[in-house]
Amino acid sequence: MNVGLAIVAGIAVAGAVLAVSARDVRAAVLGILILLLAAPLVASPLPSPAAILARVASGLLAARFLTIGLRGETPTAGTRIGWPAEALAAAAAAVVGFGSHGLGALPLGPAEAQAAGFACIALAIGPLVTARDVLRLGIGAFVLVLGAVLVGIGLDGPPGDGGQLVSSFLTVALGGAVGVIGAAARSGGGYVAIDATAEPRGPRPPDAHRLVAPRDDRGAVPVGPVAGVPPGRTPRRPGPPRPPTVDVP
Repeated sequence: MNVGLAIVAGIAVAGAVLAVSARDVRAAVLGILILLLAAPLVASPLPSPAAILARVASGLLAARFLTIGLRGETPTAGTRIGWPAEALAAAAAAVVGFGSHGLGALPLGPAEAQAAGFACIALAIGPLVTARDVLRLGIGAFVLVLGAVLVGIGLDGPPGDGGQLVSSFLTVALGGAVGVIGAAARSGGGYVAIDATAEPRGPRPPDAHRLVAPRDDRGAVPVGPVAGVPPGRTPRRPGPPRPPTVDVP
């Protein structure tokens, strides 16, 4: 076990825990940034300086894209079980990943990377399954992708310069997509995409024709629900007939 890699992997997992559990948007983006900066360093041997620089630049750019349009004090839903429970779940998944290093095959990468990847994947399950706002869904996707990259490093070793460049482009694209969707949702009224507490809406009234209440044989409007009129909507009563028009010579 490499102590240095274990410390860097722990920092990456701590960033993931902060990202999925924080209710403040700035704290969630800070957690994503910590994960983006620490994930490339959980590798043995370390990538080339150019690859590390590309990954760091892409992480900073992705965090910048996340903050564009997400400024303000609008909170997210956060986690329902609290950050200590999230940290314990991540620790349990890390133990499983460390103990199953290689997944039955000969591993070419460090066990610390696979442990951190398992922890990130376990943390991403909650936002992706239970979240109702677009920002937490995007953060869950971010953590899931980085967890898969870490598992790949633990199984096959760190990618070459070409693979690091592809990962950098993917990071920037994902950060921009989450930032744009979050900004659009916030301008539309909030991050919530699915309101589980909202009451179901009734049928949509017709747009081209107004609803007119039918009358009985005596010309009176019947009392009670009217067929074709949605509940809670008052039907329009027809006015008095207009007098006939007389042409004056």
